[in-house]
Amino acid sequence: MCVSRKWRGYTVVLGGVFIHLTLGTIYTFGNMTPYMTSYMKRHNVDVSLNYAESTWINSIAAMGQGMSMFLGGIMYRALGPKLSTLIGAWLASAGVALTYFTIKVSFYWTLFTYGFMFGIGVGIAYATPMGCAMKWLPDKEGLVNGCVVAGFGGGAFIFDQIQTAYINPHNEKANFDENGEKYFKQDDVLDRVPSCFLMLGGCYAAMQFIGAMLLQDPTQQYLPLINSKESPVSEGSLDRNDDGSKEDYVNEERTLTPRETLRQPEFYKLWCMYLFNGQGISFISSLYKAFGQTFITDDYFLAVVGSLAAVCNGAGRIMWGALADRYCFKTAMVFSTGLFSFFILSFELTSLAGKSLYLIWVCCLFLSFSGNFSLLPTATAKAFGKTHYGVNYGMVFTASVISSPISALLTSKLKAVVHWYGMFYMVAFFSFVSMCLAWSFNVKDSKNADI
Repeated sequence: MCVSRKWRGYTVVLGGVFIHLTLGTIYTFGNMTPYMTSYMKRHNVDVSLNYAESTWINSIAAMGQGMSMFLGGIMYRALGPKLSTLIGAWLASAGVALTYFTIKVSFYWTLFTYGFMFGIGVGIAYATPMGCAMKWLPDKEGLVNGCVVAGFGGGAFIFDQIQTAYINPHNEKANFDENGEKYFKQDDVLDRVPSCFLMLGGCYAAMQFIGAMLLQDPTQQYLPLINSKESPVSEGSLDRNDDGSKEDYVNEERTLTPRETLRQPEFYKLWCMYLFNGQGISFISSLYKAFGQTFITDDYFLAVVGSLAAVCNGAGRIMWGALADRYCFKTAMVFSTGLFSFFILSFELTSLAGKSLYLIWVCCLFLSFSGNFSLLPTATAKAFGKTHYGVNYGMVFTASVISSPISALLTSKLKAVVHWYGMFYMVAFFSFVSMCLAWSFNVKDSKNADI
């Protein structure tokens, strides 16, 4: 029974990874930006469009995700994990597929399908696989969250390569310069852009169906074993009474409702951490390739950079989650935000050293910011309980509703004024503020240790 419980939990984690591999293709936007922007300029959909303005697509997607994640928690409780996840996931896939039509018509319709529709679907489907998996393996919350969202971070590893191989099979370089930015003008490259969205949408939908079928909450027969794993009574978990006798350690897990959670000061610290971290995450995930194109002309190499960065994004989520289990949330988040500040501050130096240093720095940036997506869910579950986890984490994630448009607005308005290095300094400052918030985070477990 114990073995079957463990392996059943692992299949739920696997289902979550399948789902998140497709949802995480939001990180392929950085790879797709040159193709999409070039296509709309070349085909007179929006001839004045530039890379800074195109970041609105990614920002609108992140806003949609933040707006709908709490809805995913509500749907999970009403419909169960399979159906609620599949509804959100297929809505995201439909948005991708419909971009086949909208990218030919209008930048604003593209914002709606590849931005808003995709983001809403991602938000609905995002938290359920993690909440479901934590119920099976409550003693490994950080690691479970890290493994599931590793799929989210790793989706671009697969699909960056598929996108570039499909759209630019001959590795043609961006051959048109406008205000220091490189764009594609080759029709044999750009004519493949719309149909790429149909192909991607179909792949996502098939993977999402398989993943959703693997999701299941623990049934009654497993609950005694799971509860015994969650609240062990062992020699190391016994305290002594005043007379020297032993008493059982009681696991006092918090079970705060969403209304009670909103009264907790630490909730707002988590919310603000997401707000400030989101500035750098949105900026670097959208424009790492556009920056690289200013001194690197090899499109295949830039796609490989995106894929390897996705590996670091995925692996980093597991690493940071395991560190949070081994030490605490505060320690892991301080290191995560501190490393991101260092690497973004020095990112401009890669233009002087060429391909190799650029590859290393992009991978390190993705590795460092990946902690945001395993540490904040884990902190939410440990600080406020798993009973209302989906809604509570959805409320934390609403920070992206503000963070994403701020990032897009700052990028579109300031990049031409402060240039790349000015943007790097700005997002490093935001990350430093988040590091200070993490340092002040103070929630204790029942043993009076940092969570």
